[in-house]
Amino acid sequence: MISFWKKYNSDYFLPLLIFIVSALVFLPNIGRNFLWQDEAQTALISKSILAHGIPYGHDDKNSFSQEMGAENGNGGIYKWHPWIPFYIHAAFFQLFGQSDFTARLSDALFGIGTVLLCFWTVKSTGRGMRASLLAAGILMLMVPFLLLSRQCRYYSMAAFFSMGCIWTYFLFLQSKKHARLLLACCTVILFHIQMIYGAVFIVSMLIHLVLTKKEFFIRILSPIVGVICFVLPWIIYASEISYQSRYGQFLFNQDFSKEFFFDFIRQLLLYVVRVRYWPNPFYFLLFLYIVVVWHRKSIRTVWNNTKIYLGFYFIYGVLILITLSVTAPNSFFRYLVPVLPVCAIVIGEFIELGFQAHPALGSVGIFLILFHQPLSNYCYELTHDFRGPMEGFVGYLRQNAQPTDTVAISYGDMPIKWYTGLRVIGGLTGENLEDADHARWIIIRKHFNCTQGLVVTKFLHSQLQKGRYEKFILDAPDTPYENREDPQNHLYRTATKEDRVVIYERILQ
Repeated sequence: MISFWKKYNSDYFLPLLIFIVSALVFLPNIGRNFLWQDEAQTALISKSILAHGIPYGHDDKNSFSQEMGAENGNGGIYKWHPWIPFYIHAAFFQLFGQSDFTARLSDALFGIGTVLLCFWTVKSTGRGMRASLLAAGILMLMVPFLLLSRQCRYYSMAAFFSMGCIWTYFLFLQSKKHARLLLACCTVILFHIQMIYGAVFIVSMLIHLVLTKKEFFIRILSPIVGVICFVLPWIIYASEISYQSRYGQFLFNQDFSKEFFFDFIRQLLLYVVRVRYWPNPFYFLLFLYIVVVWHRKSIRTVWNNTKIYLGFYFIYGVLILITLSVTAPNSFFRYLVPVLPVCAIVIGEFIELGFQAHPALGSVGIFLILFHQPLSNYCYELTHDFRGPMEGFVGYLRQNAQPTDTVAISYGDMPIKWYTGLRVIGGLTGENLEDADHARWIIIRKHFNCTQGLVVTKFLHSQLQKGRYEKFILDAPDTPYENREDPQNHLYRTATKEDRVVIYERILQ
């Protein structure tokens, strides 16, 4: 009876409890603020599926490009990113309607699913219930991961299927039934969310097998061949898209790669371990030192029990860092999303060793990891409304613009396209700006984030000199972004010390 209850508790009750608690952390207030530029682009492209069956980079009025039109292939079909995230968002729009809540709901659910996969992955390695709960709990309260999982993008999906690949790979190492089929399915989907993550996982798996389980190498080849068969058609289909044309100066550049590599590591230390906050670095290193000293006599046994799995986490994490450093256009924190669950698991392993030494030491480890997470700010975000620049623009245009009006804007065009359906010129679409001559409304943002933004800003200033425009100052802060997910840019509260947004209306002669 006791063994049955332990199995029932492990297989059903605890996962259900994790899901319920995670829902209380991930889901509240996900529609609290307007979609920002990248989110609105995802929503617009996903919406095009409902009309055409496949993702398009434009509609009858507007371009959805942020790369000067480079994302679209022949006929305007969007090919910059694989399509699975767009189809998932489109399915939620079809089922639940189009809203900010619906746009982010699928992403939050995949975030919750990633927490569950952390639990199951550690449990599958035989590390025990406490270590499994530690990994799930650390990820559940890792605020940067929570922010990424509440975005209408691909981030939480990439984390979910990355962890799905790792979990099924460990099942494969244990010769579990159907493990190879599940592994192939997860890897195919991961490729079709972000190609680079799927490729890194395949290479990590092969390296790991050569180093630890050579006898399994032949058995993994058939799933890999199956994955290639499902991935190669997309590679051929999207081959007309040139990333080199937009990011050639960053790709495979030794100087940039070195800078990006160390910046990725810096961000992991800063936002996951929170080592910036003195004296946290000293205390955390002291915690690790005490754990190692306590287990010094059994360190070989501990390593032998965990080296296969910890070795894979290390290989996968390092290869992602190296690959992103070489191929990414910038060191954005969001690119690290598949590494965050792995970090939670590894940190959980160290804290578990602390608990094995003494419950007080393990508790100190949890405190050091969670104390400097901005959980109070995150709780404020879950329980309060937020007002950003787009709320001001969209509210004003909804009240005063006509359906046939045109808006010219320096940056932030995607949300206005999503919320108003007006013709919008400017942003990073690369469209002919001369069409702004017919714009009734001109919006010049205080901030711009790239050279093209500066070009559009200068052009719109020249437009203001050509005609008569009335200036309206709106009750919304002119922050750089509506609410970006990167930890250094994210706003938990409405900005109160920022200039107000401005919109200009052309006075008809």
